[in-house]
Amino acid sequence: MIGNILSRKLFVFSRRTILCSAMLATIGLANALSINTSKAADDLVWGVSMPLTGPFAKAGQLGEKGIRAFLGYTNATGGVNGHKIKLVAEDSGYVPDKALAFFKQVMASDEKPVVFYGDSTGFSKLVAPELNDRYQILVGGTSFSTDLTDEQAYPYQFMPGPSYADQIGILLEYIAKNSAGSKPRVALFYSNTEFGRDPIDSAKERAKALGIEIVEEIETKPAGVDVAPEVIKLRAAKPDYVIFHGFVTSVWPEVMKQSLQSGVKAMFMGTFWAMEPAIIKQMGPLADYYMGVFPYRYYYDQADSKTLQTMAAVTKAEYLPTYFIQTWFSGMIFAETIKRTLDAGKPLTGKNLKAAFNSLQNWDTGGLIGIPVNVRNNSIPIGRIYKGDSASGALLPVSDWIELK
Repeated sequence: MIGNILSRKLFVFSRRTILCSAMLATIGLANALSINTSKAADDLVWGVSMPLTGPFAKAGQLGEKGIRAFLGYTNATGGVNGHKIKLVAEDSGYVPDKALAFFKQVMASDEKPVVFYGDSTGFSKLVAPELNDRYQILVGGTSFSTDLTDEQAYPYQFMPGPSYADQIGILLEYIAKNSAGSKPRVALFYSNTEFGRDPIDSAKERAKALGIEIVEEIETKPAGVDVAPEVIKLRAAKPDYVIFHGFVTSVWPEVMKQSLQSGVKAMFMGTFWAMEPAIIKQMGPLADYYMGVFPYRYYYDQADSKTLQTMAAVTKAEYLPTYFIQTWFSGMIFAETIKRTLDAGKPLTGKNLKAAFNSLQNWDTGGLIGIPVNVRNNSIPIGRIYKGDSASGALLPVSDWIELK
């Protein structure tokens, strides 16, 4: 399988490709790119707030292109049950208050959306009280916060994959399965943010249940860290695996570099936001010591995925990043929940759309996720383990799809 993947000429990682590959170049998409197009009476309005400026601007820009590309493709192929989609979008700058203000603005307008895509965990939590009591529409977003798995507290929200707790749970399941005859030693290395601390208690509980020993916990700032003291701790703990969480592109590569140079004999692991192949490409030989969990197939693994083949046909891109894939998939979820609600002859209320989301059992995602999807607790607790390959710069699968029960 790995040979087949690498033989494809779809894996190009120049800076130009990363910045430009999400440009849309297919018939029927041009109309989808304008925010201010007029709305027909039977159009479905989708609201989107993404960080097009600020600390996560690059991820936000690529992510927005993903949902716009899905919208353009859907409109060009008949819409959702004949209804075209109109996008109403604004830059949040990764400021939850700004995203919330835009949400309230569009909800009070003549173009009230039936669904909304938010930019962060901060927005997801900030919007919840009024969303639950007043607005009651279906809301998705970039967040995989474990808190969002509480259906009572977040009855109108969902995440397009496994929560952070489930992501580390999938890593621990893999470690347990591949450590027969020994008790694995794991170090948890996380940022001192809500994002970083999110899955730690759950990870310790699951590790105990699986017979895995947590030999060290290290908490640091998410950036600008002198990692030398932390590497000394890892040397003393002698872990078999080090799981990073709560970082994106900073801290963990330097920890890996210094740890390996100082004799730490461990495999290093990451979660969703540190699983972009463009990062792996930049790591050089370090990539061979890195693996992690990702809920989808990567763009270069198109052979068994009609969804990825569609993305390729729509965008003409040689490579599409993880941020693009996540938002395209979120668009698929919005469209499927709307379709199921309309097919049942029900109004597009948040309650009905969320019920349609919960009905996504044994759902075929066109191979984007390699097994049928079963929604549970506002999430999709499925992932696969990928390992870095320095020769190609790719992340390649080393496990089957793992679904947490």
